[in-house]
Amino acid sequence: MTVPMIVCGAAGRMGRTLIGLIAQHPDARLHAAVESKGHAAVGSDAGSLAGGAPLGVRVVDDYTS
Repeated sequence: MTVPMIVCGAAGRMGRTLIGLIAQHPDARLHAAVESKGHAAVGSDAGSLAGGAPLGVRVVDDYTS
């Protein structure tokens, strides 16, 4: 069973660490990455932001997106 996960504060140190760990775990899947409105990371790929391979999950600034 794959567990979808959401990371809030995705561009911070802890957020990038969590995204990297989720990407490495076979039973986890990054469902969404959220940052504050106007943050420079909004729109970027969460995997790339975390220093890894692109995950196809864009950083958003709206919890309802």
